Amino acid sequence: MSDKLVADIHKLLADEKQALLRADFDSLATLAARKEAAIAELSTTGVRDGRLQDLRDANAHNQALLAALGRGVSGVRTIIAQHIRARNTSCYQKDGSQQPLLPSSGKLARRA
Repeated sequence: MSDKLVADIHKLLADEKQALLRADFDSLATLAARKEAAIAELSTTGVRDGRLQDLRDANAHNQALLAALGRGVSGVRTIIAQHIRARNTSCYQKDGSQQPLLPSSGKLARRA
């Protein structure tokens, strides 16, 4: 039983790694629930320490990937926020009216 369970957890960790590399957040949510259940079941069975170390190593690698993914998402959020702030930046015209620095639409205008 414990050998099959360890193999199942290895498969879950491999699937989690692939989902992390693809940034597949829907799969990650599903895998997290399955992984929690498998680890709870593993805690009730006796497994050799060598097999557990392999699982720990694979999980540590996935945790590093998850942290890198989190930093990447955070960086993208920062860049998007900067673009939104830049789009909302305005300046004053000679007549005192306020006008956005960036055009509101992405259309080009041809001037004679």
